[in-house]
Amino acid sequence: MTVWAGDLAPPTGPVVLTVSGSLERTNARHQASFDRQMLAQLPQSSVTTLTPWTERPHRYQGVLLTDLLRHLGASGSRVKAIALNDYFTHLDLSELSRFPLLLATRVNGREMRIRDKGPIWLILPLSDFPELDQPSFHEKMIWQLRRLELLP
Repeated sequence: MTVWAGDLAPPTGPVVLTVSGSLERTNARHQASFDRQMLAQLPQSSVTTLTPWTERPHRYQGVLLTDLLRHLGASGSRVKAIALNDYFTHLDLSELSRFPLLLATRVNGREMRIRDKGPIWLILPLSDFPELDQPSFHEKMIWQLRRLELLP
């Protein structure tokens, strides 16, 4: 694998997330690939929330989308988030900038597996912001996230 310009180390484990678009830091041609360890080395945050798919609140841990994008020197106003099964949704960054969007890699202290909506689940803090608890925002809580594409 050829490493292109950028100062992001290449992943040493299986890639769980790829980010593409206008990035200042990359580890491959025009994109940044992350394994679990690389994501865990970024500033970690947590959100405790109830979701439409859970019977009780859970504590989700991972990196905030804003921290990841800042780390990469990313620019763009929208993000296309794509799951393992090719389901996708668009995130308007200005619309969602008031809320902590978490790329959850752990739930209740356990690493998320594919069967648990992992390895990454985009979590919105529905319990903290009741205005988010509606279908149009539920659609943005993409699980089994594998790719983020920055759009102008």
